[in-house]
Amino acid sequence: MKLNTINVTEYTEANGILGVQSFSIDEQGIKEAEEHFKAIIKENGDNITAEELEGFVEDGIFEQGDYQVFLTHST
Repeated sequence: MKLNTINVTEYTEANGILGVQSFSIDEQGIKEAEEHFKAIIKENGDNITAEELEGFVEDGIFEQGDYQVFLTHST
């Protein structure tokens, strides 16, 4: 069975997948996923602006060194 979700996935080359958080594909779930994605970026990025955060959301990826966070849809 497949679930339609929006996922926030943290990854490093050294350790592989660090975690995956899934949210429902509805207005509330998408908003929660985007806010979680932004919060993780703020925790792991230096001096990230609001404009940059929106760009990361639009691209669905944040990278710093070997650390990456992805915002993806699964269907």
